[in-house]
Amino acid sequence: MACQVCGAKSGFFPLCKEHNFLKEEGKVRKCENCGIWKEGNKPLCLECWKKEEKEEKKKSKDYKPSKIEEEETNFRSKFPATIRTEDGHVVRSKSEKIIDDWLYNHKIAHAYERKVPIEEDVFCDFFLPYDKKVWIEFWGLDDEKYLARKELKKKFYTQNNKILIEISEKDIERLDDILPKKLMPYLPKDFNFD
Repeated sequence: MACQVCGAKSGFFPLCKEHNFLKEEGKVRKCENCGIWKEGNKPLCLECWKKEEKEEKKKSKDYKPSKIEEEETNFRSKFPATIRTEDGHVVRSKSEKIIDDWLYNHKIAHAYERKVPIEEDVFCDFFLPYDKKVWIEFWGLDDEKYLARKELKKKFYTQNNKILIEISEKDIERLDDILPKKLMPYLPKDFNFD
């Protein structure tokens, strides 16, 4: 397992030795909402804090969701998550299961459908919580509405300087060839795919 704060190997623990010591000193704390370990002593991680702030804005009668937020809501209700992966995540497609299982079997810490920390309510398919945070999107459909949503999401990643790794349906059969090359620059230096 990798440390949730720095991504270093941590055995079977969510924190490496260094961050465990910092936890004892009160310099590392678990987010009260999502349970992810983070540096600092504030009760929420930045993502959860932004989410709560956004939820407060939504309570206002003047709030109007953006186009991407409406698309995300429609997509998520049209394709409910029903497929269980080896690590217990429940995903929306067989291809997402293959990706999730691949990440799990290669001991890569990941989360499924995390909110991207930007103003809009956009969710990634997979999130890797290492020093260089990585968002993975699997583009599995090719109808016109989906492709428009895809381009809008890619634009948000670019505008907000987020590291995006894209996986297409044709990549699924070759994950062992494709994902190590795409992920290696963002994983800890001592990470080994063996």
